[in-house]
Amino acid sequence: MSDPAKGQTKSGAIAEPSDRDESEQFYRFLVDGLLDVAIYWLSPSGNIQSWNKGAERITGYSASEVIGKHFSMFYMKDDRDRKFPDYELQEADRVGRYESNGWRMRKDGGKFWADVIIASLHDEDGKPRGFAKVVRDASERKKAEELIERQKRDLIELSTPVIHLWHGILALPIVGTLDSARCQIVMEKLLEGLVSTGCGVAILDISGVPTVDTLVAQHLMKTISAARLMGAECIISGIRPETAQTIVHLGVDLSTVKTKSSMARALEEALSSLNMKVVTDGHRN
Repeated sequence: MSDPAKGQTKSGAIAEPSDRDESEQFYRFLVDGLLDVAIYWLSPSGNIQSWNKGAERITGYSASEVIGKHFSMFYMKDDRDRKFPDYELQEADRVGRYESNGWRMRKDGGKFWADVIIASLHDEDGKPRGFAKVVRDASERKKAEELIERQKRDLIELSTPVIHLWHGILALPIVGTLDSARCQIVMEKLLEGLVSTGCGVAILDISGVPTVDTLVAQHLMKTISAARLMGAECIISGIRPETAQTIVHLGVDLSTVKTKSSMARALEEALSSLNMKVVTDGHRN
């Protein structure tokens, strides 16, 4: 009896399965078993030539619906208009491997965040055979990153309150490290506060800022310049002795800015600039 696991030639002779057949079977088993990853082949022009079960699960398209079509069908309209899919293939062909991520379209019109790897394939003569493309649905990770970013921004805004101290006077106490993103929020909140209240004086209190370097000083000067364009005067308060020494060593020029050691002194200066002053009640016990 012949072994059913073996093939049989037309003449009736038994043919052993080749190593190539076994490799292809193993590859097919491996690719189709990866349900969380889309793996498919593209022709040199970008037309889809194969489609695994992972690609079907992620996009919602069956193999019969996509084979022969251009892979740009999954891209957002803006990406297609700027020829981004073609650029990806060009870069993969030039370098050998291209990685990117971005929003892609499902069959039902929904979108998912895709992590993409494209590898170029060539024959022994160096002629392009096409591309292997691997796509992973990273939508959950993207949502988590966006949530963390929103929470981070909310915390920064909460730690940078704009306080309407007095008629015509705003105070913005800054607590924590100042980086480029945080300084941008400080500027935005200050300018919004000046517009909404019509105040003419703003106090920037940096007593809660642990370190002041050249970059922080530059951001503060930009904020002050923006406030001046809005017709407001700025006073920096909370300059501690060590902060003053650092500013001097850095060579930062604050000669055009009013500075005070404390918020109380800055408020006195702000009141004076508005021709106001605090008086005590002589009848108070």
